[in-house]
Amino acid sequence: MYLLFDCNNFFASCEQVFRPDWRRRPLVVLSNNDGCVISRSPEAKAAGIAMGEPLFKCRDRLQRMGAIVCSANFALYSDLSARMISVLEEFLPNVEQYSIDEAFSYADDAHDWLPLCREVRRRILRWTGLTVSTGLAPTRTLAKLANETAKHDARHRGVLALTAPSAWEPLLQRTPVGEIWGVGRRLAPRMKGLGIITAAQLANADLARLRAAFGVHGERLALELRGTSCLDTVEGEVENRTQVMVTRTLQDGITELPPLRDALCRFVEKAGRILRGEGLMASSLYVILRTSRFEEAGRLYANEAGCSFSAPTDDTRAFSHAAGELLEQVFRPGYRYRKVGVMLANLQDAASVQPTFDAPDAAPSPLMRVLDSLQQSGHNVHFANHSERAMWSSSHVSQPYTTSWDHLPEAR
Repeated sequence: MYLLFDCNNFFASCEQVFRPDWRRRPLVVLSNNDGCVISRSPEAKAAGIAMGEPLFKCRDRLQRMGAIVCSANFALYSDLSARMISVLEEFLPNVEQYSIDEAFSYADDAHDWLPLCREVRRRILRWTGLTVSTGLAPTRTLAKLANETAKHDARHRGVLALTAPSAWEPLLQRTPVGEIWGVGRRLAPRMKGLGIITAAQLANADLARLRAAFGVHGERLALELRGTSCLDTVEGEVENRTQVMVTRTLQDGITELPPLRDALCRFVEKAGRILRGEGLMASSLYVILRTSRFEEAGRLYANEAGCSFSAPTDDTRAFSHAAGELLEQVFRPGYRYRKVGVMLANLQDAASVQPTFDAPDAAPSPLMRVLDSLQQSGHNVHFANHSERAMWSSSHVSQPYTTSWDHLPEAR
């Protein structure tokens, strides 16, 4: 039996934990640099604010409805996420965090987990202030469906168990196939082209036909909807990251090459830290540069370029040098660029990289290890290829209530 706990409107809910006066009001959380909406309270959803909508398009509507606008405060969100996971680990076996606001738990079928799930849900609300929805089912896909149903249907009061075909088959019949976890916008049109409109039709489809049309993924989706679990990670097998990408929307846009290089070098440093933090090395690097898609015709531009290294590396100096050269290749004067980013690709485990005649020194960089240690200790150490002050800002960041002694909430 799989148990899935998912926090409702997580970023928005985190903002409301320490601001009860913001509850039951339209509230949106903006992405880095206040670019677009990445989380909404139920009131903001009901008012028609769309996920991913750029702030400049909905600013007037937000002002008219008196909405609360928050910049993303990931330090706060990460801390509350860790607290939620700690509660789950205290009560449940085999907790597997799936995302910042979701976690699976695999439990034996002999126990009735429904009362415990209700108690855990109450405990998370009491100890963290966060409301979670819970789904129980014999497969991950059905647990996800149960969770989403419990989240949006008040009759279930936040918890739904799909433990037998008689419980999930009627739900599959009224669920569009595009709402099934693992289908989404990419596969849904193709499935509809084959006459698969509902989740029940996907579950009952011929497996050979699904494999021919969608590969093993389509076959596994159907089996999961029938109650046969087949999305488990093989014991001892870990899914490897295939790339590290760091990009950001530049709020006012940049027209000159030097400030673009400044921003890109910042992203290169961050990507390098992420790479080394997971014990990986990269063989390729790509630079992405584009204007806003809302620019007038003739003012649109998007391009990217890449290169390969002679041997896998984790050295930020090599990444910065390559990224700078690639940026000069794709840069064109006369445009206002709103997005720049870097992607490290063709990743390998650092422990498996072997020296060659062409690259006898292929190994993790000791200097990078020292710099990462200094960063983790709170020292602001960075390369001189970018300025100390960032060129973007977030205007509505809430206080780091749980991660700074100077911002502890006060009760009067």
